[in-house]
Amino acid sequence: MIDGFWIATLVLLAMTFGVIYFRYATDNVVSNWPLVYYGFAVVHLQFYPEGMTQNLVFTSIVAAMFIRFEFMAGFFLKAVQIVEYACLLWMAYQMFRILF
Repeated sequence: MIDGFWIATLVLLAMTFGVIYFRYATDNVVSNWPLVYYGFAVVHLQFYPEGMTQNLVFTSIVAAMFIRFEFMAGFFLKAVQIVEYACLLWMAYQMFRILF
């Protein structure tokens, strides 16, 4: 059944893949667009708390904020990016499971 929850989850799933593509295709680590996405993810989490795991969403937000620090480079930056990719992919899996 298609309702507001289904549409919001579908839009957030599309935005998740957009953020993954944006992070992978560009090396722009100081962009605000992923943080805007995480704002929408938190709003989705507040309206539908049974949808996604809170710890996963907030871990992903912390990783995105760490990526924005200017002094990060090398191994630590790659490790934090891998954590963010893993969280985003798991969030996408959870949303896909909700939808289908």
